Amino acid sequence: MINGGSLMELLQLKYFQVAAKIQNFSQAAEKLNISQPSLSMTISHLEDELNVKLFDRKGRNIELNKVGLAFLDRVNRVFCELESAKNEIMDITGKQSNHISLVTTNPRLLSGVLKRYLMLHSNVVINQRCEIYKTAERQLQSGEIDFCLTVPAIKGANIECKILKENEVVLVVPNSHRFSGRQSIRLNEVAEDPFITLVHNYSFRAITDSICQSAGFSPRIAFEVDDILMEEMLELERGIALLPLYLIKRPHLGTRNLSMLKIEELDTRISIGLSWLKSKYLSQSSRCFRDYLIENYNNYLL
Repeated sequence: MINGGSLMELLQLKYFQVAAKIQNFSQAAEKLNISQPSLSMTISHLEDELNVKLFDRKGRNIELNKVGLAFLDRVNRVFCELESAKNEIMDITGKQSNHISLVTTNPRLLSGVLKRYLMLHSNVVINQRCEIYKTAERQLQSGEIDFCLTVPAIKGANIECKILKENEVVLVVPNSHRFSGRQSIRLNEVAEDPFITLVHNYSFRAITDSICQSAGFSPRIAFEVDDILMEEMLELERGIALLPLYLIKRPHLGTRNLSMLKIEELDTRISIGLSWLKSKYLSQSSRCFRDYLIENYNNYLL
């Protein structure tokens, strides 16, 4: 046992968990509301007790080494179990939490369906944020959040995943484009056209880059934009784009002045998945939300 008893042990583990997440002692200490020397000393004591180094020091920054990564995985499980125990006790005693935490790689994956759910369950509070794919996966694995809604779906041995929708990536062109009257296209026919793409921190960008490479070319990028600006650039006729149908064609919003062409030579299907940790206890509110998404998602995204 680490010196100081079980309370101190949990405190040390929490300090380690936060430092591992931020990978900077000064910033981690600020988040924990303690001094930087106190945090450094706590981590040093923990390393002494384990007789290993958990971090590689790189100037003011720190980086988990191989041992630290393995230890972090176990520490995350400890706190996930504690949180699960708390949630289960609240359910048993009739004091269920009405808070649900959710991370998505694109907020439009929740368009329509989240609004409808909250209209039906006005007492529920959903803490939703948007993260890049790797961050979403890490937060799910650590037990920080209840659910991830992502493209592609997050899967793993310790993760439950339900594919909510198989969506298709299509070529989107302005109605003034020379191919706008067609239903489908071989993608190499537009290899010389200017493309509008999402910036690189979007996980979907890697998918569209791969599609173009499979068609035998690298896209000529005219604009890199946020997904909110994508449709505006298309409507301004500044280029064409590869986009999933869920970003363009949503039944509850109607249609737009854009043409969508199926790509003939490639399988461009992608999976929208809802994922949760097998070992994490989900409150009654969380289970209700999960079941609603599984049963009703198709009503909102094509």
